[in-house]
Amino acid sequence: MASIKDVAKKAGVSTATVSRVLNNHPSVIPETRKAVRDAMDYLCYVPSKSAFQLSGKCSGLIAVVVPNLVNPHFCELLATFEEEARYIGKSVIVKTHQNQPQQDKQIIHTLIGMGIDSLLWVPTEAEAELSEWLTATHIPVAVVTQVSRFFNSVSINQSKGAESIAEHFIQTGHTTFGFVAQEGVDNRKVSAWSKKITGQGLTFNKENQFWIAKGEGERTSGHISILDKIIEKLTLWRNECSCLWVYNDVAASYIIDGLKKQGISVPQDIAIASFDNTLLAQTKGITSVAQPIHEIAHLAFQMVKNQSKQEGIEMYEIVSRLIIRESSVNMDITTF
Repeated sequence: MASIKDVAKKAGVSTATVSRVLNNHPSVIPETRKAVRDAMDYLCYVPSKSAFQLSGKCSGLIAVVVPNLVNPHFCELLATFEEEARYIGKSVIVKTHQNQPQQDKQIIHTLIGMGIDSLLWVPTEAEAELSEWLTATHIPVAVVTQVSRFFNSVSINQSKGAESIAEHFIQTGHTTFGFVAQEGVDNRKVSAWSKKITGQGLTFNKENQFWIAKGEGERTSGHISILDKIIEKLTLWRNECSCLWVYNDVAASYIIDGLKKQGISVPQDIAIASFDNTLLAQTKGITSVAQPIHEIAHLAFQMVKNQSKQEGIEMYEIVSRLIIRESSVNMDITTF
């Protein structure tokens, strides 16, 4: 079995440097960190949990609580969390609350009772109710992909993402705009999108604005009734909505497939863009606002690791960028 000395020799660094990498010390430059992690992978080196537990009572467990694992955005986030945890000798325990506040509360209480070391959380409305109690436990918490008033958080700038979609649609000549958004979640997106459109002297029809309950568009069943109804309305109102942004790639993919079954061409009849830029968007050619998952996960880990040294709540908001693909523009290329 490989030792820390073996890793140091393979990476060409000292054992102290390996130790700093294992403890996510900020002094280690990215190139050195990568060399050490590559050596760990090559040698199949697994840090001993007991080494991390000598300084105090630690379970070695990092809890990750997300809405679901249907959305590949959360799966990609989880994969990065597990990679980060593995390099510091800890394990990840995953729970899903299915956007149910009561279930969210029960899960958090159970995890705290298990003695988790820290919590990485995409919360429901239960966040406010749990904030005082969670703070009193002194368990480090980082809210991920959302802005939090109660805990450290890391997210992308959702408003800028919505503005970039509006700009893209305006620049490609659209004048009839629509959206599909989640109630209580996407208000900032909608506000930014609306201001960008009206700021250009354009208007939008309220009939093309579709609000749905949070999580309703992410079901494991074959048909998602709320999205089926939206597809039906878009089909009936053909040409009255030439472009549509959708709150995530899962719902966008479902809507695109449904429109095509009804004989609606994408993007010729209606252009579509979404959020998250998951593997789903990449493989299905959906224009999407990218979230740098690896950066988000790394920052979240740093937050829970250094929380005891902080004096107030920290919030990181990462700038997003729009990846343009064939769901919003005709990208057919003719070769001669």
